[in-house]
Amino acid sequence: MDFATGTYVCSREEIERLVADIATAFGAQPGYGPHLMEEGFDGRQWTIVWDEGPEEWAYRAHDLVAAPAGTFLEPVSYYVLAVCLI
Repeated sequence: MDFATGTYVCSREEIERLVADIATAFGAQPGYGPHLMEEGFDGRQWTIVWDEGPEEWAYRAHDLVAAPAGTFLEPVSYYVLAVCLI
């Protein structure tokens, strides 16, 4: 949930598809790919964390995968990606 607006950013199904798309785009090995966090950083509904991912993957993700409708991808750090409402 976006706590500022009380609105859900996107469904779990949409976000799990995004995580799978990121794993595919960056060639993640099973079990070592990006990990989904619900209600992660700064009250955002969804954040994706991948400590062992490719260097600065979060800064490059928006060029390789599409965000769910009505959202955008915001890098929080080089290994954390937030999904935010537009």
